[in-house]
Amino acid sequence: MMHDVSAMGHARTAPALHLSLSEIGALSLRAIRGAGRSWGEAEEGAEAACWLARAGLDWATALIGVLSIPINSPHCPLRAGMAITDFSDLPESASHCEQILPDLHHPGFLLPFAARTAARSGQTLRLTSDGATAILVPGEAPALTGDINATGPLTVRLGPHRATETARSCWPRAHSGTIDSGQYATLTALMLCITVPSSAESLAGAGARGSDND
Repeated sequence: MMHDVSAMGHARTAPALHLSLSEIGALSLRAIRGAGRSWGEAEEGAEAACWLARAGLDWATALIGVLSIPINSPHCPLRAGMAITDFSDLPESASHCEQILPDLHHPGFLLPFAARTAARSGQTLRLTSDGATAILVPGEAPALTGDINATGPLTVRLGPHRATETARSCWPRAHSGTIDSGQYATLTALMLCITVPSSAESLAGAGARGSDND
C-alpha cells in the first residue's frame, strides 16, 4: 500500500535532533517498509541512508524525497541503484561503460549504490547530473561539485572516470545525523504503519504476573 509522504508535511522551525548511525538505519528501514516498499528495498535504502549520513550529506531530506515517489515509478533512485549494484559484475555495467538514467528523481540517493559498484569493481566512477558531479573512488568519500541534492527529474550519467589522477576525498570525522523534528515525525509516522496496535489480549499478557520478591 502506498502512503502519501507529501501529505505528512513537516515544519522546519522545530529544533533539530541528532541520530546515531544505528538509529538512522533502524528508522530508515522501518519507514521505507511503512511506505509500502519491500523488505529488500527497505534494507538497501536504510544502508544507503547510513552511507549518506557517513558522507556528511542530507540523508533525511533525500530519503523523504525518495519515499514521495510512486512505488512503481521507473524514476526511483532506490530501485535504480539496486539494479546498478545487482548487475555490477556484468560487462555492460557502469564500471565498464556509461549508463544513462533519464528523468531520475533525487539523484543524490544513487551515490551509495554507485560507491558500492566502484568498490566491487575496483574502478573509479563518475556520476553527473545537471552540472553536479561526484567522483567515487573505491573506499573513499565522494568528491562532489555542484548541487548533488537536486530533486529532479534529471538525466543522470554514471560510468568509469577516465582521469589519470583524482584528488583524494576523506570521510568526515563525524557522520551527519541531523534531522529536524518535522522530518523525524514524518519518518516515524511511516514507521508506525507497520506497527501492530495493542489489543486487550496483548495488554492482558503484559507485565509481571506475580511477585518477584524472594
